[in-house]
Amino acid sequence: MRTFTAGFTLIEMIVAIGVFLIGLLIILGALVSINDAARKARSMRIVMDNLSAAIDSMSRTIRVGSDFNCGCGVPVTTPQDCPMSDDLGQGGGTCLAFEGQHGNPFESNDQIVYRLSGGRIERSVNSGGEYLPLTAPELTVSNFRFYVYGVSVNDDQPVTTLLIRGSASTTQRTATTFNIQTTVAAYTPNIEI
Repeated sequence: MRTFTAGFTLIEMIVAIGVFLIGLLIILGALVSINDAARKARSMRIVMDNLSAAIDSMSRTIRVGSDFNCGCGVPVTTPQDCPMSDDLGQGGGTCLAFEGQHGNPFESNDQIVYRLSGGRIERSVNSGGEYLPLTAPELTVSNFRFYVYGVSVNDDQPVTTLLIRGSASTTQRTATTFNIQTTVAAYTPNIEI
């Protein structure tokens, strides 16, 4: 066998280089995994911040609304409960129309309407005449339901429950599903004067 100046044989040198390369591959694999995890966390934070802002906006608007109805028909003039019909979450409505804080119940073109369209949550402030998206394109909402209770006159304050299911991703590798439920009670008492 041929020896090198450091006293290593050729086989020992090949084994040492092999061990070094295996260690290097393990370290590079760990760095790639950490980079992917950081990218996923960053994109998920951005996407979930957008969803959180959309839910906060809806909650604040619903909280000061009145005359709730789960109909998508334009205009919705009669308040209507939209109860859950079974334990699986069926029932309710896919749209929510109501009078906003400064709305006039005698005007039919000033209602606020929320709906799901094309995987995005949309909002209209003119009874469905024009919709603007509330959620980013990276959010794909697959199910968006409203459950409304207490809209009858002299009931307690109306309560609206929102159920949102979908996935969030900036790339196919970072796709993450989410299920969110929130309940909002209207501040406006539902009494007849």
